[in-house]
Amino acid sequence: MTGNRLEYAAVDRETVRRIGKLLLVTLSLILLLTLVSFLPGIDRLVPGSPITFLAVVSAIVTIATVALLLSLAPAVATLVHSVVQRPTQVAEDVAAISQLLVVFVAMVIAHRGLAPAVVPLLGEIAWVYDVVFFALTLPPLAILAVRVYVSLDPLADLLAERVTRSATDGEETQ
Repeated sequence: MTGNRLEYAAVDRETVRRIGKLLLVTLSLILLLTLVSFLPGIDRLVPGSPITFLAVVSAIVTIATVALLLSLAPAVATLVHSVVQRPTQVAEDVAAISQLLVVFVAMVIAHRGLAPAVVPLLGEIAWVYDVVFFALTLPPLAILAVRVYVSLDPLADLLAERVTRSATDGEETQ
């Protein structure tokens, strides 16, 4: 137990606090949007447009959520890097993968959350919306895939070392 406390104490408290606060705000925004969706008349069209009031509110909450996630991404990388310290290459890879994953999730949330407010406005060229998000989401996904591929050997080496060390330690104690 003391060993765990020492490991967790090494993590920057302010980084953990910031991540926790941003996650709580994000969850609060999602809960708020859910509650707003129950308001009477929220599914009515905004006068003179093909979108609903709920789509407008959803777009606003989506933008706030995406902004929070994008600001959270570097903090997640910092936290992961401080938790996974050795070997250095593995720590850097896992931290970068974590950051890219948060960015990718933010892009997917943006696409899904903004669609009800944007797609009806585009009419026959609504397909452009998907193309734009495809172009925005593909680079983080490609970099994420490359980072995962590059980290496979160091992660496999680390796993093999830990498993064989555990097996050897178990044999010595018997």
